[in-house]
Amino acid sequence: MKPRAFGEVADVFRPKLLIAGVAIVAFGLAVLCANGSERTERVADELVAASSVLPENEGRLVIVSGTPQLADGGVIVDEEAGLQVQNAVSYSRVPLQKVYEKRSREVVVDYGEDKLSEDDDVKETEYYVVQTWIGADHKRDASIDVTAVHYENPSRVRLSAHYALGDLRVSGFSVSAGDVSRYLQTEDCWFTREELEQACGPYIAHSELALRAVSDEDGCGMLSTGDEIGDVHVLFSYETLEGAESVTIVGRQRGDEIVLEEDDLVSEAEHIQPGVVSREEFVDAITSEDASSRKIGIGALVLGAVVILFALDLWGK
Repeated sequence: MKPRAFGEVADVFRPKLLIAGVAIVAFGLAVLCANGSERTERVADELVAASSVLPENEGRLVIVSGTPQLADGGVIVDEEAGLQVQNAVSYSRVPLQKVYEKRSREVVVDYGEDKLSEDDDVKETEYYVVQTWIGADHKRDASIDVTAVHYENPSRVRLSAHYALGDLRVSGFSVSAGDVSRYLQTEDCWFTREELEQACGPYIAHSELALRAVSDEDGCGMLSTGDEIGDVHVLFSYETLEGAESVTIVGRQRGDEIVLEEDDLVSEAEHIQPGVVSREEFVDAITSEDASSRKIGIGALVLGAVVILFALDLWGK
């Protein structure tokens, strides 16, 4: 009986061990391919240290260090609304409209016999309606019926939103604010009611809505037609740059931009480094990381081979 029992167990585990061994080998091969010495050599050959934009580096992999700064005083102009901000990392104008929205929640209709446990509770989905603010041009249900109550939603309001980012530069290279946002210290800012009254007259007239400048409970200015269903708020805000940390960026020079390409030689985590990192320090770091990864890959290959051999050995018993 014992040999038979062992055989039955072996029959169960042989395929699983074989599959596990193949998976481990595949993982090891993937790590080796992703972190082979060829990548390190290509980075070392292609990477150029740059302190300014040079035509001969167009399309090349460059490493740039410096403190992000706003070009041209960080001026962002919203011509449609008649507004302008300075030292701005970002600016937004967002039209919202108050509408009805259908939502759901689980409610207990029977707590069951065990009042201390929820396992035997009987629940049902309950639908209800709330009043909420959404993008003025966003899709909404034309009408909603809940518990014998009918709600009619207002039509969309065709007011455009506007978003803009300031032009950030590092050593003369234009970089995306989103790429270096974690290294920026910013402050949220709003306009006052008086500033909107003074600047937004043409915008209000063109909208053909009964908009007027008001202040919210925090003293921030906005344009509003009221607070009832169908009414519109236009919110304005911007971020100013209050400080920045030095960074090192590795990417492709495209014109005066440094572009972080997902399928490039460097990984996403390697594109931006805190502080000032020299070309030699960067190459040494990825060489060390790739060597460690190769050890992991080789270890996985050996382990996978052992598991496969053990599975094949079981097959012969």
